[in-house]
Amino acid sequence: MSTSFSVTDSETFTVAHAKRIASKVATDLLRFQSLYGSPTDHWIDDYEKELVEMLKHDVVAYVEYGFKRDGKWTEAAVRYKALPGGTLVADDDPGKIRPRLDVAGASFTSFMSYNDKWWSKTQAERDAIKQSCPFQRTSGSAPALEAGNWAEDLNYVAGGRGLGRATVRR
Repeated sequence: MSTSFSVTDSETFTVAHAKRIASKVATDLLRFQSLYGSPTDHWIDDYEKELVEMLKHDVVAYVEYGFKRDGKWTEAAVRYKALPGGTLVADDDPGKIRPRLDVAGASFTSFMSYNDKWWSKTQAERDAIKQSCPFQRTSGSAPALEAGNWAEDLNYVAGGRGLGRATVRR
């Protein structure tokens, strides 16, 4: 007689997981600060807090951070795209922001796009999430790239969810 076993492993996504992922993004932003002088510590803290809130509610499609010039992202930019829940990828260490990129005349900014879960929430629910963030975003369109394309390079995961990072490559 043979016996078979089935094992199910599930993990609930918690605020601690959201903080772990957001802290890796904040580490990337600190690297931008070290290399290019922006963003400030205050903005890094605010971006991290906002990302924790958005990850906690699972409403991020993607978020971009970097230097924008004449309405377009320079090569000194990163995109973090939400990975589908349960995606099995390695959890990478943050960093590897390229030095010596041209940011002359550019300013540091961010753009966030929300997923279908965001739009399925009531206006009151969306307002409550926004109010828990340290700053309020305005609506707009995602900036295009000055040159090159987004190239996936790292993944930041915890609790069965994560963000896949892409940097600009020529």
